[in-house]
Formats: sequence, C-alpha cells, structure tokens
Amino acid sequence: MNFFKNTYGFDMFSVFLILLSSIFSIWDFTKYLGLALLFFAIYRAFSKDIYRRKMELNKFTSYANKLLGKFGKKLPSSVPNLDLNSLSVAINQIKLSMAQKRKYKIIKCPSCKQKLRLPRKRGKIVVTCKKCSNKFDSRT
Repeated sequence: MNFFKNTYGFDMFSVFLILLSSIFSIWDFTKYLGLALLFFAIYRAFSKDIYRRKMELNKFTSYANKLLGKFGKKLPSSVPNLDLNSLSVAINQIKLSMAQKRKYKIIKCPSCKQKLRLPRKRGKIVVTCKKCSNKFDSRT
C-alpha cells in the first residue's frame, strides 16, 4: 500500500473538523457546510504537502489555546498524528492474525501460561511447552 506513503494523516485539527462536520450535518440548512468540512478533513489527511498542514495545525492550536486560555485550559502539545502508513501496517497485521487463526489454534500452557500455537485438524495430540517443558494433551 504505497498510496499512503508520505501522506500527512489525521491530527487534532482534522478530528476537530470531523466532529464539527458531524454537528453541522444534523440540520438541513447546514448540512452542506458539514459535508464541506468533512471533505476538507479528508483532504488534509491524504495531503502530501506536510509543511502546509503543519502550519494549519499550528494556527489551530494557537487560536484554540487563546480560546481555552480564558477558561484556564490548554490543548496538549504532544499529540501525535495518526499516520495513514501505520494504518496500512495495522490492517496487514490484522489480516495476518486472521489467516493464522484459520491455520492454527492458540492455547495456553496450564503450568506457565505461555501461549502455544498448534496446527488445526490434527485431533488429540500431546503438546510439550517450549518454555517449561510441561507435557499435556490438547485437541486441535
């Protein structure tokens, strides 16, 4: 999935825009504004102009901190972006775990609680734990 490579991803401003768009989408007379905000948030996430997106985020945090400063609050400064490239890695890991669940059965050793991976459809087998060398029967 090289499509997500070097994209900006979702940050605090994008999440704010999505929440604002969902609020505006409730009423008929503001639903087009909500839709425009949603498209802008998605555009920001898939944008490859990272410098401009960071400048937009800095402006948003400065305005938000001015507004929240009146109430004695402040936005956290170290909130990481949700990188879309890491999202594709997470999707691939989920696919791999689903494929392994079809091929293998995961059980725990009764003595040391170590997770063991057994091949499916072998019937009743004797399993030896690699960690504690305990032998026990299990059905796969």
